[in-house]
Amino acid sequence: MVIAHRLGRLGLGETSVVILTAAPHRAECYEASRHGIEALKARVPIWKKELYADGASWRENTPG
Repeated sequence: MVIAHRLGRLGLGETSVVILTAAPHRAECYEASRHGIEALKARVPIWKKELYADGASWRENTPG
């Protein structure tokens, strides 16, 4: 499994996380990807700044 998370400014709908998995069966890859993204959200302090027409706010990652 390889996980890459983008840094910097992202536009709406842009990909921020890419997960690559390989296994003999598709279901194992899907389960590994689910586990990987949940582990990323639980372990890595990801903060994002959301911009609005009337201001901005910082959001902390929330696993789940």
